[in-house]
Amino acid sequence: MQGVGPGSVLGGRYAVTLRTSEGAHHERWRASDHTLEREVVLVCFPAGSSVAAAALDAARRAAGVEDSRLVRVLDVGTDQGVGFIVEEPLTGAMPLSHLLQSGGLPPDEVRRLTGEAATALDKASHRGLHHLALSPSSLLRMSDGGVKVRGLATEAALTDADRLSDERASRADAVGLVKIAYAGLTGRWPMVPVDDGLIPAGAPVGLEPAPTIVGGVAAPSEIAVGVPNDLDLICRMTLGSGRRGPVSPGDLALQIAPWPAEQATSDGATGTGTGLRGRGDRESLEPTRVMPSVGAGAASTGAVAAGAAGATSFSGAATDRSQASTMFVDSLAEASAPPRDAATERLSGGMAAAGAAAAAAAGVAGAIGGKVGSFARAAADKAAARAAERRSSHEDEFDGEDIGLGDALDEAPSTQLEPPLPVFGREAPEGPSGAQSRIALAIVGVLVLVALFIGISNVMKIGQHDGPATAVTVTKTRAPSATQPQGTATQAPPTATQAPPAESVSIVGGTGFDPEDGNEADQNVKLTHDGDTSSEWRSRWYGTSSFNGNKDGVGVLLELSEPTSVKEVELVLGAKQNVTVYATDSDSTDSLDGAQKIGSAKNADGTVVIKADEKLEPSSKILVLVTKAAPAEADNHYRAQIREVTVR
Repeated sequence: MQGVGPGSVLGGRYAVTLRTSEGAHHERWRASDHTLEREVVLVCFPAGSSVAAAALDAARRAAGVEDSRLVRVLDVGTDQGVGFIVEEPLTGAMPLSHLLQSGGLPPDEVRRLTGEAATALDKASHRGLHHLALSPSSLLRMSDGGVKVRGLATEAALTDADRLSDERASRADAVGLVKIAYAGLTGRWPMVPVDDGLIPAGAPVGLEPAPTIVGGVAAPSEIAVGVPNDLDLICRMTLGSGRRGPVSPGDLALQIAPWPAEQATSDGATGTGTGLRGRGDRESLEPTRVMPSVGAGAASTGAVAAGAAGATSFSGAATDRSQASTMFVDSLAEASAPPRDAATERLSGGMAAAGAAAAAAAGVAGAIGGKVGSFARAAADKAAARAAERRSSHEDEFDGEDIGLGDALDEAPSTQLEPPLPVFGREAPEGPSGAQSRIALAIVGVLVLVALFIGISNVMKIGQHDGPATAVTVTKTRAPSATQPQGTATQAPPTATQAPPAESVSIVGGTGFDPEDGNEADQNVKLTHDGDTSSEWRSRWYGTSSFNGNKDGVGVLLELSEPTSVKEVELVLGAKQNVTVYATDSDSTDSLDGAQKIGSAKNADGTVVIKADEKLEPSSKILVLVTKAAPAEADNHYRAQIREVTVR
């Protein structure tokens, strides 16, 4: 970057200090804001480049989206041939690309990071903004565990990637998030194009590429352990062949919800972490790649068995405890060190069987409560004793044996269980006496007779006339005036009959209208008929209110649900503008040929109703053309701004 370096001052207030990253078209620098005395981040690029105007416009639009998970844009501008975007400082933030340098993250942390990013991008998509350049460097984790997404709309503009429709852009962001989830689970980046090249494979991001197979990349569960089934399936469907998987960030957020509210505790490198962590009904065991080997000594064996008994004391159902015991036995068998000879192999098999018996005893103990806690202790002690006997014998002909739960509990101290409490009280309530029964029956009989009498009397009145109805006359009077003598009858003024208001006609779609190139912010046209007056369609910015003198105006061409003879059009405008409304059947987005003029308004602001002077021929489309733009966010910036359109 020419003109940018330590000590440079941009915009008369931002003193550049240190470059933090470098891209193909831009650089990222730390800087100090002398005006507000704060640290900021500058994204710098040549002001004369082909992407400069689009990047500055994207930054201005991104600044209007309020979400704590999106990096805030504080200012934009140009100075000395350098365009710059000012972002909030992210002190202590760590990009996901740095977190993955030593391996994958815990699944719950991957779910949380991906879910928070998907929710933020879904909110931005409602304003017509997309990222389109997601990578592990775009996602940052703050020191307090918060999540930030960097480069909304601006990264795509700087890389000249903002050329997709709204639907395809949402799909591209969803695929980008799935790739980030894949990298978070495996520590590898999936270098695979999606949707027949709609979303390209992308450049390397400093991570090892994921192994490729026919039709895509290997599933996360084939590379890492402890991958949840839902995340594994989403990665398989999205990064495999065919157009499958989530279609938008909001769709992805719904599929992976819920996620933990706080950062999962784990070292992020070996995955040995702190064990169970989750929220709600999800509790996942942290992936364990390094298991302690079964060493020599009765003390260590007893410790393993006792640990198994404690690890399986869950508070759920008995089935969950048995599954936990089985999981521990499988982990213990996989973690055993490779045998060096036959004797060691037989000894390891015996110790694994001892651990299985201890885990099974612990599961039973947790199921029936503290009364039989001695069973688990006895099982652990006996398993340790038998393992010690086999270790001391060192007999080559020892083949090992399985210890069943009943055998392990033979020597357990007997404990007398308390008898169960009775279901009902020992003294049942006495039945009603004969006199009480007769009184109750008499009351019921009286109620039945009253109901029968009322029903018969109502049936007999069917078809009878109740007599002539009395006419009720309502007279409207008004107080006599000062010149009117007392006692003179006053006559109510005739009531005018008001015609009901015209019914609204549904708007089912639309596109931008530009006489010069036929394209004007098409992705945001839906905001003119979404029923929300807080959102608006905005054209590209121009240097003058007359659109630089190159065109008569710009606007939106809206499609109606059916051909309609339009009587009036209600507009909600964002600022003072000149506007003209037409009815047409043409699909042209750059010509007014054949259009019927409904009406126009000058210096209109807020809610404006434009009525037709005469009956019009039925038309299938409405064209709202802004002929004089309104001032926008900066000097010499003018835009057409339409918030809502209602057709009647």
